[in-house]
Amino acid sequence: MGVRKGSSIPIFLQLPATIVIWSLVGYVLIWLLYSIVHRYVPGSSPEFIGLGNFLEMLYDARLHSAVLRTIYYVGIGAFIEVFLGMIIALALVNYIKNDTIRFTLLILFITPMCLAEAVVSIIWLMLVTPEGYINCFLRYMGLPGVGWLSESLALTTLMMIDVWQWTPLPLLLVYAARSSIPVELYETAEIDRLSPFTTFRVVTWPFIRNAVLVSAILRVIFMYITIDKFIMITKGGPGFASEIIGYYVFVQSFSYRNVGYAAALGFLTMIIAAIITYFFWNMLRRRE
Repeated sequence: MGVRKGSSIPIFLQLPATIVIWSLVGYVLIWLLYSIVHRYVPGSSPEFIGLGNFLEMLYDARLHSAVLRTIYYVGIGAFIEVFLGMIIALALVNYIKNDTIRFTLLILFITPMCLAEAVVSIIWLMLVTPEGYINCFLRYMGLPGVGWLSESLALTTLMMIDVWQWTPLPLLLVYAARSSIPVELYETAEIDRLSPFTTFRVVTWPFIRNAVLVSAILRVIFMYITIDKFIMITKGGPGFASEIIGYYVFVQSFSYRNVGYAAALGFLTMIIAAIITYFFWNMLRRRE
């Protein structure tokens, strides 16, 4: 017997989970708002300071440097991942006609994405340390070793690791979108003798652009808040050379116990993430 239209049974079944989820969200939000306006001093009660934590950000040179590093890390890293994922996905569909070979290559490409962040960090630590496998190979070839984790290259190395692990995400989304395009459209383009670029612009791009935008949203947000690799590989170093916003919030909270300031930073991080998401969401809606 089916559920009558307008029945309240589905809402009743969802109610317990809804109450639990919103209770947790509500508690965390209330605690966050309380912490934002207080300074936590070890050994004493929290001190109310109003907007003092936000004012402190204006004079925090370390935070300003972390923001610039985040823009570099997220902006370039996300662009490379989405662009490279799109190119590989289109190459798999357009040039690999054997389904078995294409599926095998696809599995190989998406394998890094299936690994835990801790596993990826350990793998790359063995590769990029001064005496790691990459430098050993370079020396074997008669080339000098590279300071992959030096002050000048640490952040770029972390970006390279993220590109290796997470390019499969946009690859998979674009591959699915490209595979859904009717073959007849390409046959028509071939009959009309359209150039490869024109075919991509008028046939391929309209079908895959939403997948590209969704990939960009996901990678920008995840790279913006990431801390796993930074904790396990560089710990924000050398010095502060690889410290981005996510890791700086972590340090303020768990290393310095500066809970109020960390809460303010976390709140600001959340607001910026929401603005970025809204920007991409508007782009998707306009495209529709």
